[in-house]
Amino acid sequence: MENKDLREKLIEAARRIDRRNLQTNNGGNFSARCDNDRMLVKPSDVSFLEATPEELVYADFKGVALIKGLKPSKESVLHGLIYENFLQIGAIMHCHSPWATAWAESILPLDFCTYHAGLKLGDCVPVFDTKSYAVPVEKAVTIIDELRNKYPETKAFILRRHGLVAMGRDVVEAVNIAELVEETAMIAMLSRMCRFNQ
Repeated sequence: MENKDLREKLIEAARRIDRRNLQTNNGGNFSARCDNDRMLVKPSDVSFLEATPEELVYADFKGVALIKGLKPSKESVLHGLIYENFLQIGAIMHCHSPWATAWAESILPLDFCTYHAGLKLGDCVPVFDTKSYAVPVEKAVTIIDELRNKYPETKAFILRRHGLVAMGRDVVEAVNIAELVEETAMIAMLSRMCRFNQ
């Protein structure tokens, strides 16, 4: 069941997210697909900065830990549903980044203010309002249905009053997407301010 390289890649990615100030304190979560029914996921109440490779939890796609010990992140169910329904997704980064979270108050899909965002982020970065701190199972199912039926090419979505969820083929792509969503949200907010001030 061991996967040392994947553990180390996830921790390296977590440190990168922390350095970019996309996630502070012990919130947010990340995971990577191990095979067709398992994932490695950050445990609850452990920060991106302090997480260690050994602490990462093996869980099934229902979010249930496969080995006794630390508890998987509260968002493990959402991660598992994404892996079950989108076989091309190999890693997920969820962080409470400030610009993307601020943008989500608009409830509008993220403005692609740069050509780069349009090329890299798929057809749209939608916003979902789950009205909750952690995504309940029924809301997670609704998100999956919307992604499949309305936004099949998307690489990310934003949860209102919560943060962004970036999805990639592998850990590096998931981090790249998280960074790009945050950058795009910042540019979109600043662009709106410039337009309103003209």
